[in-house]
Amino acid sequence: MTDTLEMRLGIISVKDAVDKYFKYYPDDILTKLKITHKGPFYKYSFIGNDGKNRHSLKLNAQTGDTIKSKTRILKRKDRSPARRDGKKINLENMISFSEINTIALDAVPASTPIRWKLKRKKIRTLWELEITDERGANMYKVNLDAQNGKLLQFKLKT
Repeated sequence: MTDTLEMRLGIISVKDAVDKYFKYYPDDILTKLKITHKGPFYKYSFIGNDGKNRHSLKLNAQTGDTIKSKTRILKRKDRSPARRDGKKINLENMISFSEINTIALDAVPASTPIRWKLKRKKIRTLWELEITDERGANMYKVNLDAQNGKLLQFKLKT
């Protein structure tokens, strides 16, 4: 069995977490996915919609248990199919979570990722990582193309 980043962090895989979201909301498109370290555990946060309602789901990343689920009516402007398609993240042919993490860590002089966010920006689906140095003094933001791993941007956050 391959040693993945998810296994090293002790969390369920991104694929399993996404599958869990679509079990709750099978008619949705996914617009955001975030993995953060909050308190004593990692957490997956999802946002999506079905054209009528906006859904958010938070999962304990270690157990896959639901922390919170919320539904609210979409604003009128967000109901249009064209707008929905423009916000949909592309989950097809993504490179692995471990590869994304390795590429990001190679790009900056820091070693501790604290947040991963999958989102759509214009026509691209990208991973945005926040990485700190060991002391937590410097925080870097790294953007990578989710399908090919190309480094799009990195900067020191102040």
